[in-house]
This record gives sequence, C-alpha cells and structure tokens, in this order.
Amino acid sequence: MLPDFISYYSVGPFFGLAANAVLTLLCLVVLTIYRHYRPIRSLLLFYLLSTFLFLGWVIYGLQKSPESIFLGYRIDLAALALLPASWIWFISSLFNKRPRVLSWIVTGLSLLLAGLALLGRGPYFMGFPLEPHQLAPDILRPQSWFLKPAIYSFCLIACFLYFLWITVRIGRSRANRPVYLIPVGIGLLFWLLGGLHDALRSIGILAPIKGQVVWFTSFWLSIFLTIAIALHFRSLEEAVHEARDVFERFVPPAYLRRIAAEGLGSIRLGEADQQTVSILSCDIRGFTALSEELEPRELIGFINRLFERFTQIVDARQGVIDKFLGDALLCIFEGTGSVQRAVACGVDLLSSVRVFNNGERQQADRTVRIGIGLHTGPVILGTIGSPERMDSTVLGLTVNLAKRLEELTKPFGVDMLISHQVAEQLENGRFHQFRMLGEVFVKGSSSPLTVFEVYDHETLEVRNLKDRVGSMIANGIDLYKSGYFQAALLKIEEAFSISPDDRSLYLLLTSLRKTIEKGNVDKGAVFLDFTQGKLP
Repeated sequence: MLPDFISYYSVGPFFGLAANAVLTLLCLVVLTIYRHYRPIRSLLLFYLLSTFLFLGWVIYGLQKSPESIFLGYRIDLAALALLPASWIWFISSLFNKRPRVLSWIVTGLSLLLAGLALLGRGPYFMGFPLEPHQLAPDILRPQSWFLKPAIYSFCLIACFLYFLWITVRIGRSRANRPVYLIPVGIGLLFWLLGGLHDALRSIGILAPIKGQVVWFTSFWLSIFLTIAIALHFRSLEEAVHEARDVFERFVPPAYLRRIAAEGLGSIRLGEADQQTVSILSCDIRGFTALSEELEPRELIGFINRLFERFTQIVDARQGVIDKFLGDALLCIFEGTGSVQRAVACGVDLLSSVRVFNNGERQQADRTVRIGIGLHTGPVILGTIGSPERMDSTVLGLTVNLAKRLEELTKPFGVDMLISHQVAEQLENGRFHQFRMLGEVFVKGSSSPLTVFEVYDHETLEVRNLKDRVGSMIANGIDLYKSGYFQAALLKIEEAFSISPDDRSLYLLLTSLRKTIEKGNVDKGAVFLDFTQGKLP
C-alpha cells in the first residue's frame, strides 16, 4: 500500500499531493495544445500551488528533523498564502478580463504573506521551540503566533468573498448565465467549510469530524475547478460555432475555409484566395420610383420582406449572398453543380417575385420586377478596407460580366440572361428552357459575350412560343455565321412574324439588318446593336 515512512498524519496530504501532481502534468499536456487558452494557465498555477501545499504538509509530517519540519512548514504556509491569488486570477481568466485593482491587492497580500512564510524568523513568524500540533500532539511544528493565523484568516476571508461574489454573479445573470461558475462556487464552498472545520478544531472547539479535512476539500476544489474549465471551454466552443455561423451569412464559406483555417481571429487585411464560382447578380427594377412614393419606414419594410424571400431561396440552393447593394444583391455559388444551382436559384427568384406581387396586389404601385445576370468563372475572394474596418469582397471579370448581363436584361426586355459559359453546362430541354440571343460587347471585356435567355418562370403559352422561335433564332444565327446573311435575315424575320412582341428578337433583327446594309458583316459573330432595340 503506502510506504512505511508515511505517517498517519501525512496519509491524506500524500493522496492530495499525488492527485494534484497528476493533474499538473495533465494540465501541462493540455496547455501545449491550447497554449492561448488563458484559464488553463491559471488552473496550472492553482495545481502547482496545491501540489506544493501538500508537499510541504507531507515533508513536515514525516518529522525527520527540525530542519525538515521547518522546511516543510514554510513551503506549506507559503503555498497556502498564494492560493487566493490563484483563485482570483483563475476567475478573471474565465471572463477574459484584465486584472483589476482588487486582483493586484489580493496578489500583493498573497506575495507578502508567502514571503514572510519563507523568510520570517522568530516566534511571531516562524521560530523555535517546536510545539505540538493542536490536533495531533505527536506532530511537532514551528511556533507562528502571528503569521499562521494571518494566513489562515486571509485564505478563509478571501474564499468567502469569492464564493459570495460568484453566488451574486450567477443570481444576477438571468440571460446567458455563466454555468461554468457553478462548479467554481461549489468547490470554494467545500474548501471554505473544510478550512472553517480545521480552524475551529485547532482552537479547541468540538467539530463533528475528527482530524483535519482541508486536504480532502482541497482535492475536491481541484476537481470542481477542472469541471469549470471543461464547461467554460464548451461554452466558448459553442460561441465560436455560433459566431462562425453568423459570419458565414456575410462571407462565403469556402473563403473562410481557405483563409481562416486557424479561426476567425486569424483573418487579416489583404487575405485573398482565387477559385472558380458562379456569380448571380440581381437588381430590382423601378426601385427609385418606388422609393419616392413610399415613406422611409414603409420602403424598408417592403424591401426587407422581398429580400427575406430571396435569402431563403438562395440558402435553399446552397448559395451565399455576398452583398446587399441597396436594391440589388450579389450571390456566390461554389463547388460541384454551382452553375445548375445558380440557374435554378434565378428561376426561383423570378417565380417568387410573381408570388410576392400577388401578395402586394392591393397596392398596385408596389409591383416590382427584377433582372438577373449569371456568369461563371474565376474570382478573387479577399478582405479589403483598413485594420479597424474590414469587409470581404469578391473581385474579377466574372463578377463584372454577371453585373453587365443583369444590366442587359432591361434593353433585351427579358428577366434573366446567362453567358455561353453557363449555358454550355446546362442540359437544354431537360431542366431549363433557354435560347440564344446573339453576341454583345460589354464594358470591361475585350471579347464579345454570347448571351442566352432563361425563361422557365414564364407561363406555358410564352414558353411554347419562345421554344418555337428559339430554334429559328439558333438556325438563323448558324446561317449568319456560315456566311448566308440573307438567308439568316429571312429566318429571323420569319421568327419575328410569329412573335412580333418579342423585344429581344426585334433587337436581333434590327442589328442584322443594319449590319448587312452597311456591308460590315463578320461570319464569326452576330453582334447586337442596342441603338435600334425599341419595338415600333
């Protein structure tokens, strides 16, 4: 069992020493993993002091020589005097607050009393002759008429005040109650009761338990502080997950995974990452006129109701709203199938606007329309601004082209335009209905952009009509690119005769006529001229 040299008086302290030594080693291991977690460092300090407390207790309990008794007693009292400082630093670290005046006062008193315990001389501090222990007459210890009662009183008063403060703090915190403080309060109460018991026994007052129990309550204080650390760490982990979830509403998840792999705190100004995504740009038409007719509160309520619907749709299609730009929004779709999800999202947005307008029908001046542009390609995700005010942004030609396509929906007279890069990844006739409209030069791009209209959201009659003329448009464009300009023009005129209210078809027809008349034809492309795009 125990070594023969361990006396009955040192049995309890020996177990306390072993337990706290093991806890200290485990705490050191955890600290190497979570070296920035402040409460672990404060807990390690408490474990070390508790280990020295029991070490001194065991040494002077062996009663080997007067010198060893003095050494052990000095170590024991010095560690005991420092315990209140470790408690207050531990509690401060749980709240991640800087030390206050009270913390420094308690720390100063602890250091002063510990210094007197280690260096004091004479019967008032630490002196001869040795005297019998009040609770164990065969155990000798140095005389300490002033220092020992002062240290015991200081520890008991500090423990009581800490316990009282924690109780009040828990009682006042109705919302977001710091549950991790509960085990701290229980542990301090255990230690306080154990200390009061031994103090009363030492001055001759009868107590229900024979012998000293503060070693036992000290052990349980260590256990309860460990539980407090576990609960505190769990609460921080939940807070981090919650903060990350909130942060991902503003920043694309893939961006966080790449430049914030070590946590949100690792994000720095100028961080950047490049990847291929699908960009959806959406704009509310007629918003300026609407803003002039509505009161500010009504306008904000109206736009928020609409954007709430949009947000739900984008989330359902696994997209991220990167920016709300007044009456517009910019969405990012990442990963496999991003093009299909982005196009489906655009169709859903257009369908939701029709439902939204039906709900607002009692006030005709609140009917809205939207234009959507969609392009896919490489973008740069990064942080811009200043160290005091940072924001995430997405940059690149892909973003610019998506915005330009959205702007083109108005002159084309359509609701949704996609680029050739998007259209070639869609299966025509299976999931989406779309048609080619021609090629355009847009600002910021050195090469022409082939545009397509997506019309899944239209009524069955309109979809059937656009399917019919769409095949004729594709045939006419193929004829034009092959050099059969007059045949191409006849085919487009035939399509326009079938759908004379089609603005985009009229735009294509007038552009071809103008190009052929001027003799400025190019077999490789069908460029659109927006100067003659209005229906007669």
